[in-house]
Amino acid sequence: MAPDLRELLLQLYLLNNPKAEHKVFIYTYQGVSDMAVNPFQFVGADLLDNVKKSLILQNLPSGEMIQAFVSPAASGKKQAWEVENTMLYGNKSGVLVSVDLDKESIGQSEKYKQFAGLTTSMLRQFINSGIE
Repeated sequence: MAPDLRELLLQLYLLNNPKAEHKVFIYTYQGVSDMAVNPFQFVGADLLDNVKKSLILQNLPSGEMIQAFVSPAASGKKQAWEVENTMLYGNKSGVLVSVDLDKESIGQSEKYKQFAGLTTSMLRQFINSGIE
């Protein structure tokens, strides 16, 4: 079974933002165009207070992207975070769709596996990511 995409996305978000500051991160797979160019890129930016924390994962060769929202989770005394159960998915034709991330219903879909694999590949780019 594919790894839980919500957990992978949260791990990727917190890896570059361990204090969970109010930021957005955009991770992009650009495709392989040249041996000397890393096909994986990422940028981050501060957000206004009324905008949800989020991360965007883009697969430029396929023209697809997902946006996952990071929100506080109920966890006793310590501040904890989670990726909301829904995200936005977009494709080349400009269609944006809200997707339920319930693993039991979509965990076997090819798109779920594709984005779980892409997130794992992004995590591999960073030292101490926990991905071997």
